[in-house]
Amino acid sequence: MYGLNIFIWKKKKVMAGSKVKIWKQDPSVLNIGIRSSYISTEVQNGPADSDIILQGMPHVVGNAEKDFIFYPEENPLEFDAVHTFTIVRQVLTMLRRALNRMDITQNFNWYWGAEPIQVYPRAGLDANAYYSRNEKALRFFYFHPSGDESNSLIYTCRSFDIVAHEVGHAALDSLKPEFLSSSWHPQTGGLHESFGDLTAIFTMLAQLDVCEAIVVESKADLHTKTFFPILAEQFGEAFGRPMGLRNADNDLKMSDVSTEVHDISRVFTGAIYDILADFFELYQNPALYDHAESLFKVGKYLTSLVIASLWQGPDANATYTDIANKMIELESDDARKEIIRVQFKKREILDAPVGLRGVKPRKLSWKGCCGTMRLTEHQTLFEKNVINEALS
Repeated sequence: MYGLNIFIWKKKKVMAGSKVKIWKQDPSVLNIGIRSSYISTEVQNGPADSDIILQGMPHVVGNAEKDFIFYPEENPLEFDAVHTFTIVRQVLTMLRRALNRMDITQNFNWYWGAEPIQVYPRAGLDANAYYSRNEKALRFFYFHPSGDESNSLIYTCRSFDIVAHEVGHAALDSLKPEFLSSSWHPQTGGLHESFGDLTAIFTMLAQLDVCEAIVVESKADLHTKTFFPILAEQFGEAFGRPMGLRNADNDLKMSDVSTEVHDISRVFTGAIYDILADFFELYQNPALYDHAESLFKVGKYLTSLVIASLWQGPDANATYTDIANKMIELESDDARKEIIRVQFKKREILDAPVGLRGVKPRKLSWKGCCGTMRLTEHQTLFEKNVINEALS
């Protein structure tokens, strides 16, 4: 029985956070739509904080309660500014909590240090979005589908998935800078691209109302076709892809994909998604916990495990096998270890056929990758490392 002393009442603190309105998925996912969210840290007018500064947008001022409540129909510029800031903030909060849960006490900063990242929600006319370490910036563009000006503009900053994906690149560049600076292996590029997609998934799982929506739509089966594993629905639809830019719930093996970095990335993303689904199935216990609560807890756990495995893995030229083995090493539960092992074997990442072992340095194909991995400054680093490795 619970005792009456389970709650320790303390004097209420004055909260410094803010309420906001955001798209919690893509605008085309109507059953999620615009929802309220709470930022627990202090938000300055702009909006801005010590990590994030917006550029190229009107200076947005909160109300007397420091809330930023705007709607895209009435105040589109203000809404886009607040929405984009909030998603960047949510990703950073999710990552810092994950690092703290694994007792990785490094104070997370950007690749260049504590200077805030510059975020451009409306960076210009282009079907693109990217993170640039040289610019110390995230840029989100807008475009007319098919280049036809009679089609309504699509704003990449309004996509939860796209914003979270690009912040994922920025975060991984801070945690493992040598993945870009000193690597030539295509799977290292694949890890960067995959981590962007996984960041979108992990950030969704860090929000209880989204977990509830996932459970409702899927009836607690993560392999049911829903919005959850589909990434950048609206952007994908604009290019004739009804299943979005990518689908995390895939069955791809290493022998199924080309040598393109984008193609390779989908294998690792799919493996992690299957591990998530299996962990969730393992820990469903509706007699004790609501399904949404179980998904929320499993999501937090797997987020920390993946980030810790990347953190403790090789600093450069990390392969999928490196990260898979590190996940197994860090996992303490035998049942979960076996799930990880089985899923990575299915993907031909562990115990790969002989023909799939060993990769020689070669010029990489970045076709299909996001703007970050196609950016000249980042490709140049990889290509230089390919040449240096081939000559060594």
